[in-house]
Amino acid sequence: MNRRGAVTSIAVGAFLMFVRMGVVLAAGEDIDEVVTLENDSVRVALLTFPPGSASGEHVNPEPELGIVLEGELTLITPDGREVLGPGAARWLAPNTTHDARNEGTAPVKLWALLLKRCN
Repeated sequence: MNRRGAVTSIAVGAFLMFVRMGVVLAAGEDIDEVVTLENDSVRVALLTFPPGSASGEHVNPEPELGIVLEGELTLITPDGREVLGPGAARWLAPNTTHDARNEGTAPVKLWALLLKRCN
């Protein structure tokens, strides 16, 4: 596997861990996950964060991509706190400590993409 493939694989794995860990909540409601595609190369999931929910601070070994569809997602990383609205997309490098939170009053819908490998 080349360097790009290894980085992509790591990124996808990290994002998948984020998706799987997305059930740690502040308000007692679960983050809903609908997996629309999963195979050896990719996992694509639609996440819905109820108001007051959070993924919990975590680190993924792979990079991850998130795209906000609705609502405002607060992303907390070592670079600071950022509020992402509809249409915003963020790529997190491998091993980036982060927490995704819905601090608003409306649900947040987020596409989560994990690239397990690129061949």
